[in-house]
Amino acid sequence: MLILFSLFSNSLFSQENSTNQLSYSFSYIPSYLISSEGEFEFLPIFTNFEANIHYKPFDYISFTSGFGFWVIREIYPDFASSSSESTRTNKVTGSMLRIPMQFNFHLNKSPLKTDSYLKTVYNNAFILQRVIEYENDVKIGKDFNSGYYPSIGIGLGAFFLKHKTVGILLEGTIEKYLRFGDFKNSTWYSIKIGVVI
Repeated sequence: MLILFSLFSNSLFSQENSTNQLSYSFSYIPSYLISSEGEFEFLPIFTNFEANIHYKPFDYISFTSGFGFWVIREIYPDFASSSSESTRTNKVTGSMLRIPMQFNFHLNKSPLKTDSYLKTVYNNAFILQRVIEYENDVKIGKDFNSGYYPSIGIGLGAFFLKHKTVGILLEGTIEKYLRFGDFKNSTWYSIKIGVVI
């Protein structure tokens, strides 16, 4: 009886070692492609990073979570308030903190070099926006607003060189923000590139 229990324990322990895997990644998302009502535009964001923990408790299933952060700056004219004698512009600085909750289904049980997977993600996104108004290059006002903007997404991903000390992460995502009024028309596309340890 003791021998059988010992063999069962060793088998269970070795299976946990092979499937319970923790890894960490640091990634960069260079830009978004946004489609709205049949038109496409690029939204480059130079400060857009994400740090994640990846946990794989089963052969085909893993979970990902962590923190992401972006900063975007835009300057655009305020035509409605401008006149022939004065020109008004708005300088907008937006910061987003996001907490992804991601579920991954892996296509191979024990990949040697490339671990591909399908993903679905729910992003908790918190946005802080600062708007500074200028008239003829003179600051005349400032406004702050914030909000919670969750999004859902699906995509494909892969870990490359997973057997090495440092691997590569590549993900493509199609995403929609749930609180935007144009949910049906606006879609965000992105590619994430990172390193995995």
